[in-house]
Amino acid sequence: MPSVKDAIDALRIELKIWQGLLLNCKERPEDCSQDDHWTLKDVLAHLTSWQEVTLAKLVAARLKQEPEFPKWFPGVDPESDEETNKVNADIYQSFKDHSLSEAKKEWEQRFSEILLVCSLLSEDEFLDPDKYHWLNGIPLVAVLEGTLDHHREHRELITGRKTQ
Repeated sequence: MPSVKDAIDALRIELKIWQGLLLNCKERPEDCSQDDHWTLKDVLAHLTSWQEVTLAKLVAARLKQEPEFPKWFPGVDPESDEETNKVNADIYQSFKDHSLSEAKKEWEQRFSEILLVCSLLSEDEFLDPDKYHWLNGIPLVAVLEGTLDHHREHRELITGRKTQ
C-alpha cells in the first residue's frame, strides 16, 4: 500500500493530467469520447458524481460521523455490475442536460474539495482500517486509491493509452 502522501500526490498529478486532457479536448473534441458513446461531458459528470461519494466519506472521517451521501447514491457501493450500471444510468439521466462547461466546473470543484479535506486528515485517520465502521475494515486511504483508479480507467478509455 502506498503512503498517504503518495496517494494524495498521485491524485494531484491525476488532476493535472486531466486538466491537460481537457485543454487538448477543447481543440479536438471529437477525440474525447469513450467506446460506450459517452461524451466528455458525460464522463466528467459521472466522475463528479462518484467524487461526491468520496467527498462524503472524507468529510465524515474529518467530522467523526456517518457519511451523508448524495441523494442518488444507494447508501452502499453497488456490489454487482448490474447494480453499478443502474446507478451509472441514473447519474447519466441526472446530468444529461448539463453543458460541458458546467460539468467541467463541477468536476474541478469536487476534485479540489477532495484534496482540501485530505489535507485536514492525519495519516492515522487514513491508515487505520478499524477507524470507521462504515468502511467495513477498509482504511480510508483506499477511498483515495479508488477515486484515482476510477479517473485513470476513464482517462484510458478516452486516450486509448494505459497508465502505469
